[in-house]
Amino acid sequence: MNTTEREITAEVLKAMAHPVRLGVIELLADGEKTCTELFEQLECSQSMMSQQLKILCQQGLVSIRREGTQKYCALRNPDFLKLFDCMSKHLRTFLHFKD
Repeated sequence: MNTTEREITAEVLKAMAHPVRLGVIELLADGEKTCTELFEQLECSQSMMSQQLKILCQQGLVSIRREGTQKYCALRNPDFLKLFDCMSKHLRTFLHFKD
Protein backbone atom coordinates (compact mmCIF):
# COMPACT_ATOMS: atom_id res chain seq x y z
CA MET A 1 0.00 0.00 0.00
CA ASN A 2 1.14 3.52 -0.65
CA THR A 3 0.65 6.39 1.80
CA THR A 4 -2.70 7.45 0.34
CA GLU A 5 -4.05 3.90 0.46
CA ARG A 6 -2.94 3.54 4.10
CA GLU A 7 -4.68 6.80 5.01
CA ILE A 8 -7.90 5.73 3.30
CA THR A 9 -7.69 2.30 4.93
CA ALA A 10 -7.30 3.97 8.33
CA GLU A 11 -10.42 6.06 7.68
CA VAL A 12 -12.45 2.98 6.75
CA LEU A 13 -11.25 1.15 9.86
CA LYS A 14 -12.10 4.19 11.99
CA ALA A 15 -15.60 4.09 10.51
CA MET A 16 -15.95 0.52 11.73
CA ALA A 17 -14.52 1.28 15.17
CA HIS A 18 -17.76 1.81 17.08
CA PRO A 19 -19.95 -0.81 18.76
CA VAL A 20 -23.13 0.29 16.98
CA ARG A 21 -21.43 0.42 13.57
CA LEU A 22 -19.92 -3.01 14.13
CA GLY A 23 -23.38 -4.23 15.09
CA VAL A 24 -24.85 -2.81 11.89
CA ILE A 25 -22.28 -4.62 9.78
CA GLU A 26 -22.86 -7.83 11.72
CA LEU A 27 -26.65 -7.63 11.32
CA LEU A 28 -26.36 -6.86 7.62
CA ALA A 29 -24.36 -10.06 7.15
CA ASP A 30 -27.74 -11.81 6.99
CA GLY A 31 -28.97 -9.47 4.26
CA GLU A 32 -30.76 -6.19 3.84
CA LYS A 33 -32.51 -4.66 6.87
CA THR A 34 -34.60 -1.55 7.42
CA CYS A 35 -33.19 1.26 9.53
CA THR A 36 -35.98 0.53 12.02
CA GLU A 37 -34.91 -3.11 12.34
CA LEU A 38 -31.32 -2.02 12.92
CA PHE A 39 -31.98 0.52 15.67
CA GLU A 40 -34.47 -1.78 17.39
CA GLN A 41 -32.13 -4.78 17.34
CA LEU A 42 -29.14 -2.70 18.46
CA GLU A 43 -31.23 -0.90 21.10
CA CYS A 44 -30.22 2.60 20.14
CA SER A 45 -32.19 5.68 19.18
CA GLN A 46 -33.26 6.44 15.66
CA SER A 47 -31.05 9.55 15.61
CA MET A 48 -28.03 7.53 16.82
CA MET A 49 -28.65 4.98 14.06
CA SER A 50 -28.93 7.73 11.47
CA GLN A 51 -25.58 9.19 12.55
CA GLN A 52 -23.86 5.80 12.48
CA LEU A 53 -25.30 4.86 9.08
CA LYS A 54 -24.12 8.18 7.65
CA ILE A 55 -20.55 7.36 8.67
CA LEU A 56 -20.76 3.83 7.25
CA CYS A 57 -22.19 5.17 3.98
CA GLN A 58 -19.53 7.87 3.69
CA GLN A 59 -16.84 5.18 3.80
CA GLY A 60 -18.65 2.99 1.29
CA LEU A 61 -19.38 0.18 3.73
CA VAL A 62 -23.18 0.37 3.64
CA SER A 63 -25.69 1.44 1.02
CA ILE A 64 -29.16 2.79 1.72
CA ARG A 65 -32.13 2.73 -0.60
CA ARG A 66 -35.57 4.19 -0.10
CA GLU A 67 -38.80 2.37 -0.76
CA GLY A 68 -41.77 4.48 0.17
CA THR A 69 -41.18 5.72 3.68
CA GLN A 70 -38.74 2.92 4.55
CA LYS A 71 -34.97 3.03 4.23
CA TYR A 72 -33.26 -0.29 3.52
CA CYS A 73 -29.61 -0.86 4.38
CA ALA A 74 -27.23 -3.39 2.89
CA LEU A 75 -23.52 -4.12 2.90
CA ARG A 76 -21.83 -2.74 -0.17
CA ASN A 77 -19.07 -5.32 0.00
CA PRO A 78 -19.75 -8.52 1.95
CA ASP A 79 -16.01 -9.28 1.87
CA PHE A 80 -15.74 -6.96 4.88
CA LEU A 81 -17.25 -9.77 6.91
CA LYS A 82 -13.90 -11.56 6.59
CA LEU A 83 -12.56 -8.91 8.98
CA PHE A 84 -15.06 -10.14 11.55
CA ASP A 85 -13.72 -13.69 11.19
CA CYS A 86 -10.16 -12.44 11.62
CA MET A 87 -11.14 -10.35 14.64
CA SER A 88 -13.00 -13.27 16.25
CA LYS A 89 -9.94 -15.49 15.86
CA HIS A 90 -7.71 -12.75 17.24
CA LEU A 91 -9.98 -12.20 20.25
CA ARG A 92 -10.18 -15.92 21.02
CA THR A 93 -6.39 -16.15 20.89
CA PHE A 94 -5.83 -12.91 22.77
CA LEU A 95 -8.34 -13.71 25.51
CA HIS A 96 -6.96 -17.25 25.81
CA PHE A 97 -3.44 -15.95 26.43
CA LYS A 98 -4.69 -13.24 28.76
CA ASP A 99 -6.03 -15.77 31.31
